[in-house]
Formats: sequence, C-alpha cells, structure tokens
Amino acid sequence: MLLVIPVMRSRSKRIILGTVLLVPVALAALWSLWPSDEDRIRVRFEELSALVSKTEDASPLSDALVMNEFPELFCEEVVLGTGSAKRLSGKYTGQELARRYGRIRILAKRLELRFEDLEFLSVDKDEARVKAKVIVSGTDKKGNTRGEAFSAEVLLRKPQGEWRFGRFTYLAPPA
Repeated sequence: MLLVIPVMRSRSKRIILGTVLLVPVALAALWSLWPSDEDRIRVRFEELSALVSKTEDASPLSDALVMNEFPELFCEEVVLGTGSAKRLSGKYTGQELARRYGRIRILAKRLELRFEDLEFLSVDKDEARVKAKVIVSGTDKKGNTRGEAFSAEVLLRKPQGEWRFGRFTYLAPPA
C-alpha cells in the first residue's frame, strides 16, 4: 500500500503539470488562428468586390440577392469623394447606394471591381483607414467597355462589431 501512494502522487503531478503547460499552448494556438482586424478588413474588401462584380451569365435572381446584401456592407451614412465624377460625390445611406448600384447593374452586361495593394494607414478599435488601388471595369448591353484605375483612401468603421465601409475618397490615378 505504501508503494502505490507515491506512484499515484507522481502520476497526478504529471497530469497537473501537463495540463498547466498544455492550456497556455492551446490558448496561444487559438490566438494565432483568430483573424486580426486587418484580416477581417481584407475580407470586407473581398466581399464588396465579389458582390459588385457581375458576370455575363448573372441571373435576375442573383441580382436581387446582391441588392439585398449590398447595404449590409456600409455604415448608416457613406461619403463618396469621387474626384472627377462629381455627380457621384456626396452622402448616401446604404439603401441609396444599393439603388444607385442597382441601376448600373441593370444596364451592365458585365461589371468588375477589384481592390489591390491594400495599405493599412491606421487601424484603431472602431475605425480603420486603408489606401487601395481600385480597378473598375464594365461592359454595357451594347458591348461598350469602360474601365478606370485609381487610388482611394477608404474609411471603415466598426459600429456593431463588424467592419463597414464609411467613406471612399478618390486620391489619384495609380503611379
């Protein structure tokens, strides 16, 4: 009986020691796998690109789904500072942007929006500023193609735990 007790204590110590060492390692692994704010913001840019882009075979049902999801990416008030396209400059709600985009989507056979070279200027708890190269192109129903590439500063806010677009400021054509 005396020999069994030390063995039990030794085994218990190993279990406790193993648990004490394993918990911080597991927490560190979870922390490293948890997406950072920058990762979440990158995903937001990808979501906006995917939502705005339209292929030639897009159905009216996909158009309706896009219009339903579109406002969810934006803050209650969105400011567009668009450089030469003054008619688009102004303050909008997400619903107003969705309506404007809906009119463009109906007239287009194909649309593409891409954000490249994201540069995080600042990322705070509730606000982030990102500089990006914006590439926009489209083809209308008659086959006319137009496109533009420019740099923009984008302000995102985190009003309810999710990053949302709040302001787009045209900077200049990319160098």
